[in-house]
Amino acid sequence: MWQTIGHDRAVNVLRRSLESGRLSHAYLLAGPSHVGKMTLAMDLAKALNCVQDDRPCGECGQCTRIDRRLHADVQVVGMETGESGEGQGRVAIGIDRVREVQREASLKPYEGRYRVFVFDEAERMSEDAANSLLKTLEEPPDQVVLVLLAPDAGALLPTLVSRCQVLDLRPVPRALIAAELEAHHGVDGARADEIARLSGGRPGWAISAAAAPEMLESLNEKLGSFQDIVRGGLEERFAYAASLASSTARNREAGRQELTSWLAWWRDVLLVNHGTPQFVTHPSDMERLQDLAAALSPSQVARAIGAVGETMENLERNANPRLALESMMLEMPCPR
Repeated sequence: MWQTIGHDRAVNVLRRSLESGRLSHAYLLAGPSHVGKMTLAMDLAKALNCVQDDRPCGECGQCTRIDRRLHADVQVVGMETGESGEGQGRVAIGIDRVREVQREASLKPYEGRYRVFVFDEAERMSEDAANSLLKTLEEPPDQVVLVLLAPDAGALLPTLVSRCQVLDLRPVPRALIAAELEAHHGVDGARADEIARLSGGRPGWAISAAAAPEMLESLNEKLGSFQDIVRGGLEERFAYAASLASSTARNREAGRQELTSWLAWWRDVLLVNHGTPQFVTHPSDMERLQDLAAALSPSQVARAIGAVGETMENLERNANPRLALESMMLEMPCPR
């Protein structure tokens, strides 16, 4: 049973490939964080190694060992860790790790049919590592499948993308996420709809939030901090820009998610401004949204949305994070 939620097209593509025996040696699963890329990658790994007729069954020894991350032939390749200072935290998938994968890929599967290597956050692969991996993609070993996970194809070298079958995973409809939370995670209807609305189409985030109420509390605090920043002076705005620039330099995906939260928040302000509060993403924050909407014109809010979007584009083009974020802060309107 495929555990992937809301990506029927991608699942059907993989299922047909398995049934016809025309499997690609490499896949790129592209989509936002927590949209289901890793779940789909693990479903594929199980389907490749499952011993039952209806694959993946989710119950055989192969499937359960993959679910528990104990399977010798299925590996997740993530970012390496720096030692101290500016390099502390996850920094990149380095060439040494890719070479290690290449050595292991040359061996026959140990306990299953296929060796599967999943490169999480493949966009953070160093240039040397990407070029080294390219050699494996050009001459793939038998019984090896590589799965690259990234926010979009444009985040990787075109030569890598050209040797992968690309499956785009788009945000999942709110109703599907809410139904999943009700049916399998014990969340009541109203709460499930609220979490699904907040998830932005990301089932992984929604499931985590349902299991950890502190995630919603943290989100509420973040929304309050947004209003404080907008109502604050330049010193407060620039301090926030410096802090976010530092965290973005260490983890680009975290910075991307922060800016996505800004976009959703400003969109809510605009919806309240136009008299359509029933469509907001953060209904529990309605009082603050109404307060800010009353102090800003629609054109001011639209300008803020444009500033956040432009900043996201500039950061994707490797602009200086601090300069880009300080510029965004200067474009933010000052409420009456």
